[in-house]
Amino acid sequence: MLLKNLFFDGIRSAMNRKLFMIAWCCALVAAPVLDEEAFADDEAKITFDEHIKPIFREHCATCHSQSDKQSDLALDTFAATLAGGSSGEVVKESNSGGSRLFALVTHAEEPHMPPDKDPIPAPQRELIKTWIDQGMPENSGSKIKRKNNAAAAMLTTTSSGKPEGPAAMPEKVLRQPVTLTPRSAAIAAIAASPWAPLVAVGGQQQVSLYNTQTGELAGIIPFPEGEPQSLTFTRDGKQLLIGGGRHSHSGCAVLVDVTTGDRISKVGDELDIVLAADISFDKKRIAIGGPKKIIRVYDTFSGDLIVELKKHTDWVFALRFSPDGVLLASGDRSNGLVVWESQSGLVYMDCVGHKGEIRGLDFRPDSNVLASASKDGTIKLWDMPELREVKSWAAHGGGATGVAYSQNGLIASVGMDSKVKLWNGDGAVQKEFAGLGEQAIEVAVTGDATQVIGGDWTGKVQLWQVADPNQTLVLAANPPSIEQRLAAAQTGLVAVETEFTAVKQATDATITEAATAQSQLTAAQQAAADMANKLAEAAKTQAAVVAQVAVLDKQASDLETQLAAVRQQRTQMGTQLEQVNVTVTQLTQAAKSAEDAKAAALAKEQAMAKAAEVARAKQAEADAKLAAARTASERAQADKAALDAAAAKVQAEAVAMAAKVQQLTEQTVAALAQKQTQEESAAKVANDLKALQDQLAALQKNLETTVAVQTTVQTQLAEQQKKAADLKAAQEAAEQEAADAKEKLELFQKAYATPK
Repeated sequence: MLLKNLFFDGIRSAMNRKLFMIAWCCALVAAPVLDEEAFADDEAKITFDEHIKPIFREHCATCHSQSDKQSDLALDTFAATLAGGSSGEVVKESNSGGSRLFALVTHAEEPHMPPDKDPIPAPQRELIKTWIDQGMPENSGSKIKRKNNAAAAMLTTTSSGKPEGPAAMPEKVLRQPVTLTPRSAAIAAIAASPWAPLVAVGGQQQVSLYNTQTGELAGIIPFPEGEPQSLTFTRDGKQLLIGGGRHSHSGCAVLVDVTTGDRISKVGDELDIVLAADISFDKKRIAIGGPKKIIRVYDTFSGDLIVELKKHTDWVFALRFSPDGVLLASGDRSNGLVVWESQSGLVYMDCVGHKGEIRGLDFRPDSNVLASASKDGTIKLWDMPELREVKSWAAHGGGATGVAYSQNGLIASVGMDSKVKLWNGDGAVQKEFAGLGEQAIEVAVTGDATQVIGGDWTGKVQLWQVADPNQTLVLAANPPSIEQRLAAAQTGLVAVETEFTAVKQATDATITEAATAQSQLTAAQQAAADMANKLAEAAKTQAAVVAQVAVLDKQASDLETQLAAVRQQRTQMGTQLEQVNVTVTQLTQAAKSAEDAKAAALAKEQAMAKAAEVARAKQAEADAKLAAARTASERAQADKAALDAAAAKVQAEAVAMAAKVQQLTEQTVAALAQKQTQEESAAKVANDLKALQDQLAALQKNLETTVAVQTTVQTQLAEQQKKAADLKAAQEAAEQEAADAKEKLELFQKAYATPK
């Protein structure tokens, strides 16, 4: 019946026909085929008291007991075994491969234990290995703790400074939104990576990641649990902690990998939304708080609750571990500000001074100073070694709602006055940033303090360059879907291509007209030069005629006898002079016209050259727009392909896990059946043996034969029991893998099946 219900639930929950097969596979994975009571938990559980202590007593107690602790190591009690010896712990919970004790007893490392002897028997070594991998249960009442292998693999290294290699940036994170809305809600969470040009912005059931250098969307991390209320990058920037949930319903914190977007760990099962969350420097502990007024600290790897901190009398709004992991600060809605010892959970400092609710907390990178932002409008600095307030200033009229330290010690803040400000370590304002329209509630500053990001009640998120506050970028907390971006990119590409074609045609026409004007200018310049030469020749002729007239006038006064002839000649030369003067006048006018034509042609050529330059600039701009539009289109197409590939991969994993579980289930059923047959056979042989024992005197030979048969049957029964137990363990492991695959599938369906 359960299988049937799961099947039809899978059909109803599938968003389209493509998800039908996935839903069916998940139903197969989740359906219990065998009776779980066939194998009791106690049969599979290996405990210290029942199994391990006798082994240690037999092989190790001579040298490692409370009365004789060589290397300060005792193995005769559970507490002493966990405490380890002079070189540290010898067993690591859920990690036999990393436990020195197991390496010594298997002779994988020296000194071999027990010394100068063969290794302890293989069955006992296997018991020790299983006990460690099960989380080292103390007794029958202890629980098996399964190791979170994903968390262990992702969180093996930590760094207080810049990690080696490139800073973590999204590489395999899809850019498909979970929820589509016409506008974003109030910005409840913003965080900047301490080393990468990356900022995380909380949205509705999702967290958007943006490249702060380009403003481009780098990825979207689904958070189907509800609304993110707290975002925190780990100190090395490789993981992001998301805290949130649904008001008056549920809350939790999820740790994800920045590069892949994969979930590493999930802690908390609150009955109300988580408003504040942070992760310790070593990534081993996650603290959460909210309306329940209690701070709960969880183990990142196992998800187990470590400690509850109870002192606040109102909603917890802010949480922050110190960078060195020694302290944990928390602030509430009734101006309560407490600093705790993170390991012991004891109160380290009760910070009294604020008159309004505490909305923001952050430690200076050296852990010595805590900054707090309050609705009373002030920012206060608290000295941790001195246990006192050292600085306070009025930061924002109406209330300060957020504060964040950068890696170089600068302080960014935001408040109800809609302003974002940057201060030095002494509280002196360095820059103010405007542009948010309503009350600002979240702020982040990049690790290098070159950029500041703020968000307000209207859902606006803006990024400023510290060097030039006029250089801004607006980031969307509700980015469009891949399909919308692809359609927009294609539409933009068509528009840009159309514009490019028009600009190119205009450019070509302008260049052609400019070439024509250049040719006309060259012709006009040649005509003007010819006119100038002719004018020079005419002027030369005019001068010669004038000189000759002067000579003739002198001859006229000296040669009266030749007067008539000379006068006649003079008259002729005068007539010739008049003709030359007319010619000179005409040539002068022609030369002036040529110069005017030359000037007009030059002006036209210059205008056309300028027009051609403008046209070339427009064409270059159109080229750039065309290239950008093509890039946007190609990127959107790549995002769509990545989304399709991810869906196919999840489907394949779900089908494979279902097949594996089915195969192991069939093997387990066969083993159980064979075990039952062997048990029935053993019971029958035992009955026969009892009957034969009653006739021992007469049937001694038959008794010996039957005893031999019983021994064989019992041996076979033991082998079948071990085989059945092994198959059960394999089935449990496969079911765990199938459950992980189902959870991953459900998360994928919630995030990407059909954006709401």
